[in-house]
Amino acid sequence: MIRVTQLLMLCFGVLAIQAQTQVSLRIDHQLGQSEVDQPFVAATPAGESVEVDRLEYYLSAFTLVHDGGLETPIEGAFVLADAFVNEVHPLGSVEGVQNVELLKFTVGIDPENNHADPVLWNEGHPLAPQVPSMHWGWSAGYRFIALEGASDGATLEIHALGDDNHTPGNMEVLASIEEGVLMLDIEADVLGFFHLLTVGTGLINHGENEEAILVCNNLADRVFRMPGTNGIEVPPLGVFDFKLIPLDGGARVQFDAALATPVEVELLDILGRSLMTVDVAAGTRTYDLQDVQPGTFLISVTGPRDRFTRRWIKG
Repeated sequence: MIRVTQLLMLCFGVLAIQAQTQVSLRIDHQLGQSEVDQPFVAATPAGESVEVDRLEYYLSAFTLVHDGGLETPIEGAFVLADAFVNEVHPLGSVEGVQNVELLKFTVGIDPENNHADPVLWNEGHPLAPQVPSMHWGWSAGYRFIALEGASDGATLEIHALGDDNHTPGNMEVLASIEEGVLMLDIEADVLGFFHLLTVGTGLINHGENEEAILVCNNLADRVFRMPGTNGIEVPPLGVFDFKLIPLDGGARVQFDAALATPVEVELLDILGRSLMTVDVAAGTRTYDLQDVQPGTFLISVTGPRDRFTRRWIKG
């Protein structure tokens, strides 16, 4: 009787093991509709030319949404992705998953692990020390996003930090079984990092605010897409453009030529929230923004086909 019981327990144990399915995330990085595997030069959605030679980011706190809205967390999974390396990231194992609907995730690292010692992790783990470094220090924690390059010959460097930027997001994935592994395929359009981001003639932000918040929000909402879907539309450079001239209490929007068609001028905060919108008539060469409180803003000009955005710091 004891042997029969032991045999039954062994069988149930085997079934339980077989019910566990390994899950992996495969990220295919794209520049619009083109493959990315090396540093690149591109036009951003704001119409600015940018050169990117480093783009790495962390994802964590994964949850599978499946089989009619059921949610199954994948415990202890961390992904360190490199835009120039398309690779498979093992996430862990789940049980009882048939049809995958969404993958929830969070940008960066949870607060507890964000302020732990990287050397405590085994070599090869995403949270172990990296070269180049993805860890700012125990107080600040990890670099959630490291975006480096140049714009108009000047340095572009955003190292996004901070527990408050542990931003939730979700992605639609293409799920399949490959050699017994539940493979989740996703495309990552690197132009999504630049949504509402204007880099002008260079930009440096090592911190938790302004552009750091924006790129973390963009990673949560604007980067990932189902394989094969359309990328971000990028306006051609030089169709129309503008520059900002400081004025007492505001700024002058000066177009490169008299407007051939009406445009919309919009003032936004650094997170892309609209503060003011005004229609500017055809034939206009300049428009003055006045009575604006000090702060950091985005000024966006939208025409029939094109949109250009500039960052403005009002002292």
